[in-house]
Amino acid sequence: MTRLVLALAAFLTMLSCNDGQNKLYGSASQIYDLSFNSVTIVLQGSSVSIEYIGSNGDPAILVVDFANIVNVAGSSIDLTQLDSGQPRGVLQRVGTVTTDLPIERGTVVFDDVPKVGSNLSGTFAATLAIPAGYTLDGDFSAMVTTP
Repeated sequence: MTRLVLALAAFLTMLSCNDGQNKLYGSASQIYDLSFNSVTIVLQGSSVSIEYIGSNGDPAILVVDFANIVNVAGSSIDLTQLDSGQPRGVLQRVGTVTTDLPIERGTVVFDDVPKVGSNLSGTFAATLAIPAGYTLDGDFSAMVTTP
């Protein structure tokens, strides 16, 4: 994985997380189960992984590289923007096999600058290239940890 991988765990067969702050929704729910139990946020260098974790432990992950962005907090970060030849964001379904879900268009907004030990919240919206035209949106809020 490159530093620009945006991993989003969104396609699991688990209990739905219903705390009001962490959500996955969109038309992708027609083909994937978007339920999950918890959200973990991991900061490594300039990459943030938002992991939606289901009851079997296999996460769906959104990883965002925020390198070279002047105002990270409150900015709408284009997930398809190339930085060093790689997109800023990639969605993945992790299980026995990791499946990339290419993004046609999408954005993420962090409410604050990601810092280990602090809470990070935000939202993302993506339209998938494969399967074409399906949307996947999410809200997240959790303490930022290290790998």
